[in-house]
Formats: sequence, structure tokens, C-alpha cells
Amino acid sequence: MRHKATAAAGAVAMSTVLLLTGCSGTGGDPAGATDPDEVSGTVTFWPYPLGGVKEASWWQPHIENFNKTYPDVKIDLQMQAFAGREESLVTAISGGNEPDVVYFNPDFIPKYADEDLLLPLDDLRDDWDAFHDSALDAMTYDGTLYGAPQLVTVGTDFCNTTVLEAAAAAACPTTWDELREIAPAVKEAGGYVTNYYGTATLNSTFYTYLWQAGGEVLNKDMTEAAFNGPEGVKALTFIKEMADNDWIPREEIATIPPFEQSQQGLGKVAYNGGGSVVANRDLHGADVIQTVPTMKDAEQAASGTVGAWSIFNTTDVPDAAKAWVRYLTDAGFMKELLPEAQYFSPRTDTGELYGDDPIMAAGEEAIPFVRTGVAHPKAREIIDLIKPHIQRVLLEGAEPQKALDDAADEVNRIL
Repeated sequence: MRHKATAAAGAVAMSTVLLLTGCSGTGGDPAGATDPDEVSGTVTFWPYPLGGVKEASWWQPHIENFNKTYPDVKIDLQMQAFAGREESLVTAISGGNEPDVVYFNPDFIPKYADEDLLLPLDDLRDDWDAFHDSALDAMTYDGTLYGAPQLVTVGTDFCNTTVLEAAAAAACPTTWDELREIAPAVKEAGGYVTNYYGTATLNSTFYTYLWQAGGEVLNKDMTEAAFNGPEGVKALTFIKEMADNDWIPREEIATIPPFEQSQQGLGKVAYNGGGSVVANRDLHGADVIQTVPTMKDAEQAASGTVGAWSIFNTTDVPDAAKAWVRYLTDAGFMKELLPEAQYFSPRTDTGELYGDDPIMAAGEEAIPFVRTGVAHPKAREIIDLIKPHIQRVLLEGAEPQKALDDAADEVNRIL
């Protein structure tokens, strides 16, 4: 089932893009022109390094292939860097030099959609039903799709079997109760049942436990905090239980060490719900990695994100931009890009991209359970407000309900 965002219409987006609200306009047929010979113009295209696909030269053969169908469309590829990504985009927008097509992750969508700067893409393709709901949900804001999904990242759940064997644990856990059951034996054997990076984004830490408990960060209409309800308290109480019992590395609640120096990198963590399975495989060996279905309590939920293409509605060539985005999100192109970039497909009809790699293939099974964050213009501010209160619980012994209520008061003020 798709969880469509319904943010309040009056929500205020970042002030730096207000300059554009009066100059947006070009629309055109949302599905683009039916005759490629009638589509022309130059599309300014901003991709970023995507895993193993880092160079502009990788894209050239695909642009040439696209031009076989759309000979009168020029793709002006301008490779961008992730460092200073948002600042560069805001500078371009302020100067009226924004791209036509840009790569966005979910947290960008509410900011720009709330200012009416993006073209709706619901009618871009006639086969959206071939995409995972989780991928479409991530790029949907206020009931409208603003990003055409290109790739998915997934926090694959897995165990280090060496740690399990040292603790005489029968199997890698897939529920909270199973995780709690093996925790004392793992500790007794000198390991940790899992880890919790307290300074990381809540999208991959507290929120994941909250979703697994069946809770949500905000209420349905995005006007009030919901994370301080029974599900949120249950989630934070469980994390606190693991911290209080030293079932997780306490130092990693306060800081994130380099991977090789982390307890996970040192091979002392039994279960990993979102850590890099590839990094663990490369460091410890594939023979010690056991992948398992996505963790659950009331529900299954996996951390991850979606990468997608959005089109600014300031474009002078909407039909050409849409044609290019349709090409990029076709199954055939994804089969070329994704295995080389080492990402997963947002489509259900691209087949098994990693059939010869069981560890990578396990991630494909988790795609339906990916939750990427909160589709709200103030999503990052909400995280910044909640995080210190969670740290008080884990590091100072504050009570979960009181801490979450205090955080909710602060969040409600900015909502």
C-alpha cells in the first residue's frame, strides 16, 4: 500500500528558492509529444556519481542511443559533485541557471514541490504499476509524484555467523524478540547483538525501529508529531534496553568511527540491520555473511533511499526533458546502469540483476519494505529536534516517554 504524503498546504519551504515562485510556468502535455520528430531542444542534465558510474563518458553511448529516437534533442550533460550539492543547486536557482533534469533523493522533493517548482510526473509514464510502491512513495509529495525513480538503496539485514557461532546462537534474528533472545549470549561471548549510531540520520536509526513497531513520525496530515505515541515509546524503550545492557557498543551511540575501527568492522557485531553488507563481505569474507528477511516487530521496515529524476517547471523544453526521463527510467536502461552502479531497481520487471551474487540479490527482496524518511519540507529540522532527546535517553538515562514528549513539543512548534 502506498503511503502518500499530505503535507499542509501552507508549509513554508526554504527561503532561498522563493525567487523562482514567480517565474515558473512551462507545462505542456504531461506525457510529452507523441511524435519524436516534434520534440526538440537542449536538455540541461545534472547527474551525480552513482556508485561505479562516475564519469560523464559513461553516459555518452546512452545519449547516442536516445538520439536514435529523438534526433532533435540535445542532452547537455553537466556532471555534478555530491560535495556541496545543495548549495550548488541553490546558487544555480538563484541565478536562473537551474538544470532542466536533476537527480534528487526523497528529502529534496518536499522542499521544491512545496514552492511549486517541479513538474508533476504522474502522467510521465503509462507503466508506473511496474514500479515498487516503496520507490514511488518516496518521491510522492501531497499526493503527486515529482520524481521518476531510477535506483534504490537498501539496508540489507544480515548476520556475522562467526559471532553467532561464538554465542551458540541458533539463527540470525528476524524479529525484535529473537534479537533480544540471543543478546545475552552474544554479550557473554564478547560481542554485541547489534549497533546503533546515535549521531547518524534518524531515517536509518530511530525511525526504522519506529516503523517496525508500526508507528509514524507525523500524523496522517503531517500537522502534528506522532512519534511520541505508544509505538515510538516501545521502539525507544527497546533501543534503551539494548544500550543499558551493553548489548550495543555504547561509544558508537555518541560517535561514528571509521568502518574498519567500528565494532562491526572488527567483526564483533552479530546482527546488522542496515549496515553495509558489501563492506562486511569484502572485509570478513562472504562465507561469514548470512542474509535474512527484513527485521520486524509489528511490521517489516528497512532503511534505504531512492534516487530519481525531477524536472524543474522553469524548463523551456518540457517535452524533451520528459522524453529523456522516460528513457532513463525504462527497464532496458536500468539493466545497463544498475549492475554497474551497484544499486537496486525501483522496477519490478527488470529481473534479477544480481542472480549470480546471493548477497546482493538478498537486497532485492527488501525493496518493498524500504522507508526513506518523512515527506515534509521540514524533515531535516524535525530530525535535528528529535535526535538530542533520543541521545538523552541512551546516554543519560532519560525516560523514553518524557523525552519523546519534549521532542514532540518542539516539533509541533515548527509544524
